[in-house]
Amino acid sequence: MAESDIFLSYARHDQSIARMFADSLVLEGFTVWWDASLRSGQTFDEVIEKELRDSKAVVVLWSTRSVASRWVRAEATLADRRNKLVPAMIEACDRPIIFELTHAADLCDWSGDTSDKAWKSFVLDLRRLVDADARTARPPDRRTGRQSSTDDPVSLDAEPVPAASPAAPRPVAGNGAGEQQSSELHCLEMEPGELIGDPVAINSSSLRIGRSAPAEVILPHKSVSREHCIIGLANDELFVTDLNSTNGTYIDGVRISRGTILPVGSILKVGEVSLRHAVRTDATVQPLSQFRPSGDQTFQAGRFATAS
Repeated sequence: MAESDIFLSYARHDQSIARMFADSLVLEGFTVWWDASLRSGQTFDEVIEKELRDSKAVVVLWSTRSVASRWVRAEATLADRRNKLVPAMIEACDRPIIFELTHAADLCDWSGDTSDKAWKSFVLDLRRLVDADARTARPPDRRTGRQSSTDDPVSLDAEPVPAASPAAPRPVAGNGAGEQQSSELHCLEMEPGELIGDPVAINSSSLRIGRSAPAEVILPHKSVSREHCIIGLANDELFVTDLNSTNGTYIDGVRISRGTILPVGSILKVGEVSLRHAVRTDATVQPLSQFRPSGDQTFQAGRFATAS
């Protein structure tokens, strides 16, 4: 039997919630193993240990019951050692102290809605981790940002990469000995249209794009939802996930919903606003917090201004 994408760890009394997670993750395209999958005659502890070791990610559901479970603690510890732990809080509780410094998705109020923003972010983290090996085996062409086998936007179902913390600029070698190195930044450049502005650097694992705050990158256009999509940087790639926007998020004309790679040179269309993914040196673009759209020095950082 092929290895599962996800091993689901939970306390017995949380089985109904675990089933909701398992069913929803299957709908997202993952293969999920949890102990309800045990077949008659199988040795309980041996099967669990094998599935735990073979899975690509381990989702631990933390609750007041699971933190008291020796089984759940042991499964979380093994997953953490193998760098494949993806915990989620399903109830307010004090986690085992060893896991307090590990980020856990807050899904305490999640009721099964797969369009929920917290759920989408959780699924995006899982996709990056689950298909890390496949992504490492087939890196994209740096000139185009695409896989050689297709010109379509790359869904994380096929081509995801591992989750990453906010990345440092990537060094680029100079032309001569002793020449100071520069670095490259992934940016969104405004295409000609109703909005104008300087390029926005994407140097975080998660930035929201929307029409107004609390979005970090603000596009004041009527076609853009208040919180339209999430864009983030992982393993030197940009990823975009739609947040159930009204007018949709598109990459090179193809509408997306799940986390999808935005190749270098491709057009990200947010509602009716088009942005191009470009790579620039730090000499030609400033950090997001220092941006000012051209022609409007009073406009807030990270925003694009309406063209005059």
